[in-house]
Amino acid sequence: GEFNDARSFDETGILVTTSYLDTWQFATGLYRYNKEYCGLNATEYSKKASELAQNMTDEFATRLFEELELDDDCSNIFQISAMQSGSDEDSTDGNLLSNFVQISRFDMAADYSNQDIPMKRGGAFAPGYIRSIYSSQNSTFTFNSGYSYNPELGQWESSTFILGFDISGDPSPLAIAEIPGEPINQYAADLFDGHLRVATTKWHWWNDVSTTTNRIFVLKVPDETEGSKMNVAGFTKHLGKINESIFAVRYIGDKGYVVTFEQKDPFLVVDLSNYTDPHVVGELEIPGFSSYLHPIEIDGVQLMLGIGQHVNESDPWAGWDGVKISLFDITNSSNPIERTNFIDKNAYSNAQNDFKSFRYLAASQKLILPKSEYNYGAEGNFDGFVVYNITLDSITSSFEIQHASNDEIRFGCWYSAYMPPRSLVFKSKVMTILSHTVKSTDLYDGDEEWKLNLDDALGLNETECQPYFITGYID
Repeated sequence: GEFNDARSFDETGILVTTSYLDTWQFATGLYRYNKEYCGLNATEYSKKASELAQNMTDEFATRLFEELELDDDCSNIFQISAMQSGSDEDSTDGNLLSNFVQISRFDMAADYSNQDIPMKRGGAFAPGYIRSIYSSQNSTFTFNSGYSYNPELGQWESSTFILGFDISGDPSPLAIAEIPGEPINQYAADLFDGHLRVATTKWHWWNDVSTTTNRIFVLKVPDETEGSKMNVAGFTKHLGKINESIFAVRYIGDKGYVVTFEQKDPFLVVDLSNYTDPHVVGELEIPGFSSYLHPIEIDGVQLMLGIGQHVNESDPWAGWDGVKISLFDITNSSNPIERTNFIDKNAYSNAQNDFKSFRYLAASQKLILPKSEYNYGAEGNFDGFVVYNITLDSITSSFEIQHASNDEIRFGCWYSAYMPPRSLVFKSKVMTILSHTVKSTDLYDGDEEWKLNLDDALGLNETECQPYFITGYID
């Protein structure tokens, strides 16, 4: 299958993969336009096609079982019938066999002397494609984005199909659900007190009032006596203003923190303590937006760091004009405030979307972010990291870690792939990995310890050179 994501806790590794299924050979003979159905009415066609399908089912299922390399039986796989409505017009349009989502669990501390990694697997057939996953120590949920049919409106609408797996032992089916809209990323979901909270944006371009609906859904995860369906206990009203979509989500206990955006950034606090009545209790409106929220604490004050983009308030349609770091005080849920912010004009940070490139050191109150700036000119190009000092009332740049000079970016000879930004801290030394180089820097005075250019040993000639930024990530 194709790798989607992975999680680990203690000595356990969880791997999520998707295998895309080719059902054409099974379905091609069932379509109404085939000549053998010519002249038949609807009832006659349905009967003949059903008979043909039943004759092919065993052979197709056997081949599917073999090619997916499933374990001894199907006990760790969701039954397809449990995921269908049973009506003639099933909401998934019969595309449950479009892919197979598999959860693999393995012991990372095992002795792999024979180079064999024993895995226990569970899975489910699912429509759509995996958008994100959420995992705790005992359960993993996958979120497949797709479309479902709304018979009342007579149209297809974006939906999220949720598959829950029990991973406390061998992965096994736990629960399923379907909700409107799509989650933006892994932080849009959270499991708390037996309830799964999921924030989604539903797009409906045909609506002349608002093109979006943003909500947090609270779903009850069933126990062993309650079947496999996660029922919606409650959901919020539309979050944000009309046409805004969700840009960031974070949960802390019974509170949810949501950023929506179109021209300005409403920072919303949602009370989730009553599962049947989740609702907004606090709101702050500021220019720009945050696309990643990170909870921190300084001097006993509960705070939220937001990383995103600044937008010119006098001309919001002029575009995003630089990295914005916000420090939100969330002590009073009904009155969140932005204590301070830092704006780096014309810069971009991968931390806005690649959250593994974000690093905050609580003990020293230092924030490490990647930064890129390219202006097509002779000066001002930059690729590297910035180390910030964070206090209750200020965000200041301490020093920059340059991975490539202005001339190297403009005229250097580079390999066609590069590394995503990452930072690691060892004994007051920060090792940064970015693009084509690895550097070690003293975390407190900014002095360079050493630098390694990984492209030097490749011996690239002029015909093999690529521009610095026009390359692709190494997986």
